[in-house]
Amino acid sequence: MSDQKMGKQSEVKGKANPVAVAVAGAAIGAGIAVAGVVLSDEINREKIVKIASTVKGNVKKYVDKTQKKMEVEKKILGQRISADKLKVKKVVASAKNSLDKTTKEVNNAIKSL
Repeated sequence: MSDQKMGKQSEVKGKANPVAVAVAGAAIGAGIAVAGVVLSDEINREKIVKIASTVKGNVKKYVDKTQKKMEVEKKILGQRISADKLKVKKVVASAKNSLDKTTKEVNNAIKSL
């Protein structure tokens, strides 16, 4: 199941979060619509278009910046998980060896009875 999730994540990698884009788009669109109704002359419309373009650029930069931070965090966590997996493997191997040794000692003790 985690392989399927990882596959989906890799398909989305490099793209902006659809939810964030939808929310930002809705907020920007609503603001532009309200401003367009209130400010109806041509000069104000040009100002609205300019502001909307600026806001759009800022939102895109923010989404990209957040996505890059998440990719860095994902990489760091992946490295930590890999290191912890190695530690767990070593502990399990040690436990198996100890159990095998104890089993041999018990078997030898039983044989000597």
